[in-house]
Amino acid sequence: MGKAVLIAKLKEYFSIYELVDEPTYKKFKDKAWQFFDYDTLLCLLIIREGIGRSMTINNWYWNGQFSQRGLRTNTSYIVKKKTNSNSLYLSAHVVGKGFDFDVKGMTADEVRTWIQDNADLFSCKIRLEHKYAKSGKTINWVHLDTYHTDNAPDIYLFNV
Repeated sequence: MGKAVLIAKLKEYFSIYELVDEPTYKKFKDKAWQFFDYDTLLCLLIIREGIGRSMTINNWYWNGQFSQRGLRTNTSYIVKKKTNSNSLYLSAHVVGKGFDFDVKGMTADEVRTWIQDNADLFSCKIRLEHKYAKSGKTINWVHLDTYHTDNAPDIYLFNV
């Protein structure tokens, strides 16, 4: 399926303002779809259709608390915070290859398990954040990205 068809299918479930922050939406509107990686968008569609439940990425449009769980830009708070310390920041969010999200009625662990159990649906490698390395506490949202290394399993959990 081409990217235009993929985006058309995703529009049945998401508006672009759910995937980008407010400044990006104000500047690019519907053209902001161009910033996302094809494989990552395809993963999002597979999960949304496979699980069959609504997903929340960003909800700033409705005065919600989430604005940086999709695409992050140089004006995003998280990016500024990371780059102000002169450190290199190449999060998957910055290059359109990552999303943080919640699925209505499911825990993050249930969603991660669903993704792992349905690995055959995905045509690319997927990384899923799992725990905070220092505390060992499980992350209570789903972070999915399509960054990978050649020797990694097709779907794998990593700690931050």
